[in-house]
Amino acid sequence: MYTLESKGSAFEYYHALSHLTENTGVNPPKDRYEAFLRMSRQYRHLLALKRSGRGHDPGGVLATREGELAVLCPACPQVGKNLLSDWMAHKEKQWLYGLFLGIDANFRMCHCDKSSEAVDPSFSQGWAYFVEQSAFKETINNMAGLVQEKSSCASHNAVNLADTKNNRGLATTGIGTVDCVRHNLKRPGAVGDLQKGERYVNMDYIFFTSMLHAKGVNLLNISYDIACQWSKNLWQHMLQYLESIHFEHAEKLITWLVPKFHLPAHIQSCQMAYSFNFYKGMGRTDGEAPERHRQDMLDDHFSDWNWKKTTMFKAVPEHDQHAQELLKFEKAIPPSSLSKWHVEVEAWENDNAEPNLFESRVSAVTQASVRLQLAQSEATALKEGNNISLHPDMSQGSLIIAGLDLETLQQRLKLDSANLGAHTTDAQRSNLQQRTNALQHHIEHWIQIQTLYMPLVARLCSDADLSARSNHEEVHAIDLWLPSKVLAASLQCDIELCKVEWRLREAQANDALSQLRQQLCLKSHLVNFKKEWITGQWANTRSQTIIKTVQAKIDAATDNYRAAHSALSTLAVPLFKVDWDKYFPMLCQEHIRFMTEGLDSTTQVSEGRDYSQPPGSGR
Repeated sequence: MYTLESKGSAFEYYHALSHLTENTGVNPPKDRYEAFLRMSRQYRHLLALKRSGRGHDPGGVLATREGELAVLCPACPQVGKNLLSDWMAHKEKQWLYGLFLGIDANFRMCHCDKSSEAVDPSFSQGWAYFVEQSAFKETINNMAGLVQEKSSCASHNAVNLADTKNNRGLATTGIGTVDCVRHNLKRPGAVGDLQKGERYVNMDYIFFTSMLHAKGVNLLNISYDIACQWSKNLWQHMLQYLESIHFEHAEKLITWLVPKFHLPAHIQSCQMAYSFNFYKGMGRTDGEAPERHRQDMLDDHFSDWNWKKTTMFKAVPEHDQHAQELLKFEKAIPPSSLSKWHVEVEAWENDNAEPNLFESRVSAVTQASVRLQLAQSEATALKEGNNISLHPDMSQGSLIIAGLDLETLQQRLKLDSANLGAHTTDAQRSNLQQRTNALQHHIEHWIQIQTLYMPLVARLCSDADLSARSNHEEVHAIDLWLPSKVLAASLQCDIELCKVEWRLREAQANDALSQLRQQLCLKSHLVNFKKEWITGQWANTRSQTIIKTVQAKIDAATDNYRAAHSALSTLAVPLFKVDWDKYFPMLCQEHIRFMTEGLDSTTQVSEGRDYSQPPGSGR
């Protein structure tokens, strides 16, 4: 109990007993630490056998089957135990009998190398949570030369670097697990050692042995950080392993998913196809459960964890809470729209070939996409001999792009200059001065090219130079005289330059709003985490520093959006743009808040909000 509750080591416990026995050091007791370790291991093993009733089996201890000593999840579907006798007949409610599994690796559970398995064997032969070692190691050795295919999604380190993790001096670099992610319990025969990184062969074997304890369940919801890659060739891989771990996957309905925390790192198509939010029967499952004398010790800790979770189930109150949230949400939706939504979403749930209502059909224009379009247009003009550039290295589009980049550098320099304290070091001042000098040179060079496309700028800059000399103007305050700035001064500007800036400013506003929403969500998470979990001066200081960094990004995104909005409002008149402010309204300070900020504590519920209140954060 001491180890399970306090996570204290056997070394600390033994020496506490030793000092309680004799604390003067005059007549220390005989060292029995090694014997104590052997006794504790034997006790854990015997206790696991006793709790599983192995003493009443006529076959004795050796008749114990794999996984039989594990504490099972009482809420997961188990045929013959907690399912109705006619559960197969309820075709429309099969999602109720689905098994939620989560696959992941933990590289903190590394294990130093030892001379041999015979020196330190495990009492458990796959009887609890770890897989049976002899067959597992035989499979790993047989597949030692197998080259793992690279990721076709984002560059996932779990895939691309699986064979490169440093294992010097280690017998294992971590463990791979298959957990019940719906109720966060460990599953029998679903933990195995990793010899390098998160290799497919290790994770495949652990998954297949876990499936041996899920016979009879027809619906499987399986989440893995790299499910989009791992699931592609899984069944071909299965044919290479021992036939004893094969299972009939064709008879089961399997949904592959990616845990919510890891999903944003995937490409857009994966975010649509592998999201928990878009499949029927998933509830608010996030798929992140696996993120937490070795095998015998871990088996004991896993059993303790499963037992504690078993005694703390409270599904009914949480069901009632979510039902109330859904009713409040639906009251805010017009009945006709709600009925249409139900019809269309149920059609997609029954047949994924139907249109996916959760997939966005409108993609916001980004600065990167606009810059690509301008570069492609310039390439087409060069190919057709219609190049109208007045400078060999900078076209009209490149001029405005460079001007916006300089504007961004000015904003950063202004912010960094304002954040300099009273006791800055020479290195800090030197770095800032070098950035200031470099920006000064870039602006001067850009203005020289700008005068080719906007001759009026030459007179505006000469007037500004006279004013700057008298007022000692800072570099970050130099006017760049972009088309929107020229129009704001009631002067004329080339309409083509105005069109280019409009497209770039529109994209800038989209990017700023996207960044603002992401950072507000991040700050909300950090603030809540700090409030609930952070204690102590050091941890609070560190947490506050991180929150300030996020707040600086929020402020920067706010400034970018407001600069884009100001430019758009000026450019809209000569370009005859109407209704643009419906998509890009004025961003007031009260709009920049968390989704639940300002609501009382009774309406701030988990993963939700009071849906009768309009959310903030952006447009």
